[in-house]
Amino acid sequence: MKKTFALLLTSTMMISLLAGCGDKPKEEKAASGSTDTKQVNLKVYTWLSEETAHWSKIMPEFNKEYPNIKVDVNILSTKDDAHEAMKKLDLAAASGQQMDVVMLNDSTGYTQRVNAGMLAPLDDFLKTDGIVYDSEYKATTQINGKYYALPGRLLTWFVMLNKQKLDEAGLAVPKEWTWDEFMDYSKKLTKGEGPSKQYGTYFHNWMQYITLANVNNPINNRIVTSDGKVEINNDRIRKSLQIANQVQNVDKSAHSYADVISQKLTYRNEYFGGKAAIIPTGNWMITEAAGSETIPAKFVSVFAPYPKFSKDDPNGQTLATIDYIGVAASSKNPKEAYQFTRWFTTKGILASEAMISSWTKADLNKMIDGLIKTGKNPEMVDKASLEYVMNISQPVKIVAPPAYISDAEKRYTSEVEKFLLDKVELDTTIKNAEKAVTDVVNTNK
Repeated sequence: MKKTFALLLTSTMMISLLAGCGDKPKEEKAASGSTDTKQVNLKVYTWLSEETAHWSKIMPEFNKEYPNIKVDVNILSTKDDAHEAMKKLDLAAASGQQMDVVMLNDSTGYTQRVNAGMLAPLDDFLKTDGIVYDSEYKATTQINGKYYALPGRLLTWFVMLNKQKLDEAGLAVPKEWTWDEFMDYSKKLTKGEGPSKQYGTYFHNWMQYITLANVNNPINNRIVTSDGKVEINNDRIRKSLQIANQVQNVDKSAHSYADVISQKLTYRNEYFGGKAAIIPTGNWMITEAAGSETIPAKFVSVFAPYPKFSKDDPNGQTLATIDYIGVAASSKNPKEAYQFTRWFTTKGILASEAMISSWTKADLNKMIDGLIKTGKNPEMVDKASLEYVMNISQPVKIVAPPAYISDAEKRYTSEVEKFLLDKVELDTTIKNAEKAVTDVVNTNK
């Protein structure tokens, strides 16, 4: 087992010291109750910092319900760096450190660590508590018929816009739009030249920005399905690449892909620095739009739904991701670890007032209020447009990808980079990307 975890270290990056904070606990009857008096110590590994998760708010509430459980929260990255956190998580597992609850940032890392044996199935605990999973949570974590985690934050995407820039250009806040209309806005919001140029938008070098029209596909929204079917030679992927090329190379309403890479640009600085007027992003940016210690809010942000692939698509259909919280297979106290996991994914996230929950019983508008008031300048968030977007959002189904998805995405990205750097034309790019990803699939059969 330790050898398996050691192998995972090669697929993650960066390392630094474990940080921690701690406390005690007790939960609702649906999560096994808490009349136990035996003192138990749990170690929770998370990539969520205090600034993001507000552990100082969460843990006292857990202590009230579970006074018999002491929790040591190991914060793996003080700056919410998932690569750094996963590197240290795998190192802790490989070295045999106590591990009871594990928090993972995406479906790729979740699938990899389930296959590595890091997580224990939760089905028996859920059955004992009488929990019907699909009635409790908005996103599934099922792999091969078993639940190895419960969903934490629900991260949906939208478009965030600088209201001042919109007003100056005489543009309304969109309530429904397509990618073609998005590109038109971006072009109209671009002005100037050189270092002081204002760009309409900003596309980061993430996988999402080279699959923009595909990630909200309600059927297959990854380039490889869970059963190994390659999904690249289709209209949505083609449109995604056309969007990136049009914005970055033709209209020049966003930094070129080459600039993003060579200058190591960051999406926060581009948007909050007023260099890009609009940005497709996720709801983790709500609090940041309200201002923070590191990045004060200097203008009002308004919000628009995620753009549609086709004008006939449902409004609000959007990309969604979740955090995965599971019980470590090596835990000596799996019952108590499950109790914390269940509590955190229901009451805990709500106690933070800093995250959107995947729990079906959570009040969305209350969560939005909590996110806004957490900021230093809550008046800089246009609440009306935000509530509209969040309430009409329809997250597409989250499906656990195959364990080799990161390799497949690297090969896809490598081919797309050649296209965005103007070295290969579109049809050849799609053909080459399909072949490269198919090779990865075949290697893993």
